[in-house]
Amino acid sequence: MRILNCYMANDSKGHFVTAKEAAEHNRQDVLCCVSCGCPLTLKRGTDGQPPWFEHDQMTVSEKVLLRCTWLDPAEKESRRVYLQGMLVPDYAVKVRRWFCVMCDESYEGEKVCPGCGSGLYSRERREPLMEDTGTDNSLL
Repeated sequence: MRILNCYMANDSKGHFVTAKEAAEHNRQDVLCCVSCGCPLTLKRGTDGQPPWFEHDQMTVSEKVLLRCTWLDPAEKESRRVYLQGMLVPDYAVKVRRWFCVMCDESYEGEKVCPGCGSGLYSRERREPLMEDTGTDNSLL
């Protein structure tokens, strides 16, 4: 899981600490993410790069990290698409049988009535419920 570098943390007393302050004062206390509370590791910048904090991903659950504001937006998007795919079925039920209320005509296929040439007055044709046909039913 990719989490972006963060530059702000909370110390053990709940005070905000920047990565630059932590590097300058050589702080040894436990620093936690402001967003998710995950323990952070201070990385000292090199080659002109400023210091930053990295999440210690092994100490917290994935569920906690997924709610962190420092989670890479691309990772959030792919996760959202994955979850939507689980919730929304891949198929759509297509209506193939129609009834035009203007022409009083049933037809199949595209929603274009052969009588009036329009689909504006067409509705999905529903089969009537099977009624008692007068046959004996031994289960009743």
